[in-house]
Amino acid sequence: MEFLDFSNRQNRHVRKEDVGESYLDQMKAKVAEDTNFYPTCHIAAPHGLVNDPNGLYQDKEGWYHIYYQWFPLGTVHGLKHWAYVKTKDFIHYESYGVKMYPDQPYDAFGCYTGMAFQEEEQVHLYYTGIRKEGEQLLPSSVHAVIEEGEIVKTGIIEDVDLTKTTENYRDPFIFKREEDYFMIVGAESLTNEGVLWLSKGRTPTSFERLGTIDLGDYPFGYMLECPNYFEEKDYGVMLFSPQGIQAVDPYDFQNVFSVIYAVGQPLDTEKRVFHYETIYELDKGFDFYAPQIFTDQQGRKLLYGWLGNSKTAYPSDDYQWAHMLTIPREITVENQRILQQPIAEWEQMRGKKSLQVTEKTLTNKAFELVIPASELFKLIIKNEKNECLVFSSQSNEYCLDRSQTTHLYNDQYGQQRLAIRQVETMHDVRIIVDHSSIEIFADNGLTVFTGRFYLEGEWSLEVQGTSVMHYELRGLSTVQKATY
Repeated sequence: MEFLDFSNRQNRHVRKEDVGESYLDQMKAKVAEDTNFYPTCHIAAPHGLVNDPNGLYQDKEGWYHIYYQWFPLGTVHGLKHWAYVKTKDFIHYESYGVKMYPDQPYDAFGCYTGMAFQEEEQVHLYYTGIRKEGEQLLPSSVHAVIEEGEIVKTGIIEDVDLTKTTENYRDPFIFKREEDYFMIVGAESLTNEGVLWLSKGRTPTSFERLGTIDLGDYPFGYMLECPNYFEEKDYGVMLFSPQGIQAVDPYDFQNVFSVIYAVGQPLDTEKRVFHYETIYELDKGFDFYAPQIFTDQQGRKLLYGWLGNSKTAYPSDDYQWAHMLTIPREITVENQRILQQPIAEWEQMRGKKSLQVTEKTLTNKAFELVIPASELFKLIIKNEKNECLVFSSQSNEYCLDRSQTTHLYNDQYGQQRLAIRQVETMHDVRIIVDHSSIEIFADNGLTVFTGRFYLEGEWSLEVQGTSVMHYELRGLSTVQKATY
């Protein structure tokens, strides 16, 4: 049996139920051949492509509910489902396979990005449904609710208006202020500029489109995706993922698509204006997109992102799997900046630890490093051929360099990522490696690099200019509760 040929774009709309279990078993067998790159400490699907985290919330029993977009039949962006896992501690998970199918006329061509909005005992889901009219794929904002653990769709609450935007109109985000509900949707204007549309409603399912939000004169490219917004104290925090934003220096916007945020005044919903002073890139690495933030019962702001990037073929695609979610992170806001750190529960993942000052053979490709960030240091993960991944600090900048790894990809966007150091005093940098991913938390969480890399063979770790506390990571424990 051969795998589907996705150069025929119609195959991207083949349905999971149409291929048969033998096809899926063949995909699982191919994934099992990948002993080098498949993660053990991140949420990933058993086969196919994972992208945006969706519908994140915590219920009154303490369960964290995590959905993510999934195309089960290949490593391309095909017919999107929502897969589902839940956990109480971010170490032990229950996995339920697909929870949302593209099974209605308004979402028959994909259940795209959405979020969960909790109100008392009710959990609402909002997402983008894709339908086909003639030869055109058209989006709408769709509402659903969680009833007894199942998703019940109620239908379209706001349709695309092609007199106001192109068909690029997606990713609804809901927040409430006093008695009013507000919905922000990312879009491309008729003049091919990235915009955010604001709508207002008196109920969770009835909205009136107000107009675009004034985000100032910054050139945000041609499309804005995955808006997130929250208010805390006397400020508002806006995040979104622009497409087509241009790099202005070697430190910013080097990927095909990036993620930005701004901390400013609370969104003026009457005048539709968001006032802020500066925008910042949320992540300086190669592979980070479409983050989603939610608040748990402890009042923590937690974030998951897509550990991948669009329009990129990855070496692990050959094994019939693509991408994963980031580790869960807690975010805080200080001095108009977002700080990110692994959630406190992550330390339960740590196993055997050792202090290293020179070079060490690695027996596990999932590990965490804690490094005192001296002004000059270099960390090298290498194999017996001296192919390597390098993270270093020199003078006032960090550099993540994957140019000497075994498998290079996406070379048109470069193989190095730079960031200006934000904290000059001594502090700890945390680095989490999981087979083919790396997440670096520097400058007390102000500077974060998320990326993929592909290094064959046995690994060793070389340290220059600092010392390293090395922890082996145990990996997630997942019980499968339903078939994929």
